[in-house]
Amino acid sequence: MSPAFSRSLIFAFLMPLCALAATPSLELTGAEGSLRDNIHAYLGISGQDCEATSWRLASYANQADTEIRDAGRALGYYQLTSQMQIEQTDDCWVMQVEVTPGPRVTYVSVTAQLEGEGKTNAAMQRALASNPMVEGGYFHHGQYESFKSALLQQASVQGFFDASFVSAQALVSQQDNSARVSLVLDTGPRYRIGDISISHDILSRSLIDRYVNLESGQAYRSGDLVDLKSEFQASQYFSSVAVEPQLDELADGKVPINIDLQSGAKHHYLVGAGYSSDTGARVRLGYENRYINDAGHHLNLNVNASEVITTYQVDYSIPMWRPAYQTLRLYTGFSQEDINQSVSNRLASGVNYSSWNNSDWFNHYGLSVEEEEFYFGDGPITTSELIIPMFSTTYTTTTDSVKYPRRGWSVFVRLKGASESTGSSTNFAQAFGRFKFILPAGEGRLLFRLDGGITEVDDFSKLPISQRFFAGGDASIRGYDYKNVGPLNDDDIVIGGSRLLTGSIEYDRKVYGDVVLAAFVDEGSAFNGSYVESYRGVGMGVRWLSPVGPVRADIAKALDGHKGWRLHLSVGPDL
Repeated sequence: MSPAFSRSLIFAFLMPLCALAATPSLELTGAEGSLRDNIHAYLGISGQDCEATSWRLASYANQADTEIRDAGRALGYYQLTSQMQIEQTDDCWVMQVEVTPGPRVTYVSVTAQLEGEGKTNAAMQRALASNPMVEGGYFHHGQYESFKSALLQQASVQGFFDASFVSAQALVSQQDNSARVSLVLDTGPRYRIGDISISHDILSRSLIDRYVNLESGQAYRSGDLVDLKSEFQASQYFSSVAVEPQLDELADGKVPINIDLQSGAKHHYLVGAGYSSDTGARVRLGYENRYINDAGHHLNLNVNASEVITTYQVDYSIPMWRPAYQTLRLYTGFSQEDINQSVSNRLASGVNYSSWNNSDWFNHYGLSVEEEEFYFGDGPITTSELIIPMFSTTYTTTTDSVKYPRRGWSVFVRLKGASESTGSSTNFAQAFGRFKFILPAGEGRLLFRLDGGITEVDDFSKLPISQRFFAGGDASIRGYDYKNVGPLNDDDIVIGGSRLLTGSIEYDRKVYGDVVLAAFVDEGSAFNGSYVESYRGVGMGVRWLSPVGPVRADIAKALDGHKGWRLHLSVGPDL
């Protein structure tokens, strides 16, 4: 094949591609910001092609003039004028538009009110108060239409299905560039819950009825249906859940509700592996029977094995009177722990009652019977037998994104103890608390954490390792090994303390997508008696905001004790 022929083939191949690549362009002057964006959106020049004939371009120019005027009026530019010219280029054409926006229309009067039964409804009043149109502000058709839609949507959410506008006017005077808006929404009567039909096939009607928080005759609110659907989904009994109002069957001021529950997999198996710098590589094996019987009883078996801790656990859960919020759990488990020459073998069985009330406090009441053998280094083995009543509560709140909250706080408090009078090997009482909060700081966040604990015990040597306080590690004082900060014995082995006080201050900021950079300072210790020696760690880290929570990698420098650097890897929520 000759070089000339080859060039001809290449030219013939590239010419159609070049033609395909060429597109009309728009050169717009005189318009900035939202006006410029709106004109681009209205014109839709990308839908044109380079092969347009002259008469077709002339027709498009006339159409474009109307679209530019409409784009301006949508934002209140009723005096907008434009000059347009279309020029041919070597391979296509360009539209040159010069815009003179003129004065912008402003609101001189804005009234919005409710009539009907929903006039005093709190949610409707909040929707009314969210009106973005204010006297003196710039007229915006999008705001007007969006506000109307928001009122109608909230009316539907609250059960005012017959709501309609008896007056909806936006009067614009081009002479004085003013707009007068008047909206009157008649909500009509509020519908109530009618007949409730439930379709299900694996659980007893008694259990299903205890989930259902709806009653025939109560005022309709779509949020109640959403909450019920979420509770059914969280139960893990069902593969799909539908809780739907039958809006095509409205009658006598009532709306029927249909609940359709499709059974989910009864048996669930889990095999997982992971790694954390505290416990090293780990493997998890699990089995769940999600509904042993039609009363919804649940069986869970788990084995978690890491380099330093191995646990075997069997749980049997029973849904109580409010099954979405109240659970009775029976459990037994065995754990083996060998950390920093501190060895513990612990068998624990007990009962736990969990209650999540309407104030969002998650409460646990429990009684645990525990037998633990423990020793340090080459020291003697001590056996502890404890009967421990306990109570804990948790509360978490955020005002924005759960994935990357910029403001929020959480608190966890746990109380427990034991008495020789009930058969325990020693008397002790313990309180522990953890407080976290997040505040915005410029483009980033400040994260604070404070952990504190105190134990009063007759004979500390009889207190098992599982009931002692240790510091150090991924969620404590970074820069130090896991559970490697605390009182020492004569062999310089950390044996834990009866007191704990640690804190952390961290600043982080998104740098790209879901990637976050952080810098932090941690300080504190586990100790006995008065607080004497504090350990500090400083460092930097990177986080990835994954679907399962932030994945953290921190490099930290220990400033006290055994100074050095340590890498910390962990996963978990900020609050």
